[in-house]
Amino acid sequence: MAQGLQRRRAQGRSAERTVLPPPLWLRCEGVAVGLLGAAVIVVCGAVGALAGLPGTQAVAGGIVAALALTLYLVVTRAGRVICAAVAALGVALALLVPQIASEVTLAGRGQRVQVVVTAVAAGGENGRYLCSVRYGDGTPVKRRLSRGCSAAVTPGSSIGMMYDPLGRLAPRGIGAKGATWRLAAQGAALAGTLAVLSYLAVVRSIRRRV
Repeated sequence: MAQGLQRRRAQGRSAERTVLPPPLWLRCEGVAVGLLGAAVIVVCGAVGALAGLPGTQAVAGGIVAALALTLYLVVTRAGRVICAAVAALGVALALLVPQIASEVTLAGRGQRVQVVVTAVAAGGENGRYLCSVRYGDGTPVKRRLSRGCSAAVTPGSSIGMMYDPLGRLAPRGIGAKGATWRLAAQGAALAGTLAVLSYLAVVRSIRRRV
């Protein structure tokens, strides 16, 4: 009887522990990890892009930060599924940030110019078209443009292009109005989701720490 009573009491205490909210220190840790993890990925990607690094190098810093965040969660034993989700979101954010940084910067300090199309080519299975262009004085633009380029554009046509007067960012064609800010909103939503998921991963890890 005494042993049965003690067992029931132990089970009751265990049940109480499972329904209690996570301790404050763990919630603070979760907030810090979520915000810091997302912020480091964003900063690494943005700094690389604004420094004029090639696309792969600008992305690499963010991917390293995403993997470091995932490794931290793995060490705290947050769970394989949620760690995999954090890794996927982190890599996706790392791939997107350099593009957002370039787009927003060009929208702020870039200058618009009309360029002449010299050749049009299909860009692959995604159905995009790529235009080779030159400036009005005949100087070729090294980067081919996809925005503003379509099957309706022919050699000799004139399309708009944004370029960086400092020469750090690659020029881009001018697309639909508001596309840059929609891309920025998409990145903000992705960063917010990553921060929330990282917070949940840290809070969930207490079940495996005790």
